[in-house]
Amino acid sequence: MGGGMMRFEVSDWVQGKTVDGEFIHGYIETVDAQKGIARVRVVQSDNEEAVGRVIGVRESWLRSLPVNPLADKNNVESLIDIALATYDEAWFNELTDRLNGTKRKNSKNGDGIRLNGRPNNRLGLFEKK
Repeated sequence: MGGGMMRFEVSDWVQGKTVDGEFIHGYIETVDAQKGIARVRVVQSDNEEAVGRVIGVRESWLRSLPVNPLADKNNVESLIDIALATYDEAWFNELTDRLNGTKRKNSKNGDGIRLNGRPNNRLGLFEKK
């Protein structure tokens, strides 16, 4: 397999299987075109211990995931879950700001943004007074 062009680039979202047969979903951090290996930052896996780690995977065992527009509320919520799983506070804040903007656009009078006068938390937790 080595010596050719990789069909993936750094930052591409992919899913596939590891040499041990574990399902992974994540993004490419580095590629080694000579060996046909991509190093994937795992954000979801059937092996919870793999989440957050970087794993080398053969290019042939990966497939590209479609790029999802950030205008879709469900896509933004999924990305927020990934930001939480990877402890990326800056990305989390950016996505929640975008989600709040999306909610305002999708709502004529702001329904869904606040509940009982307080911000609605996706995790279902509210600040107690």
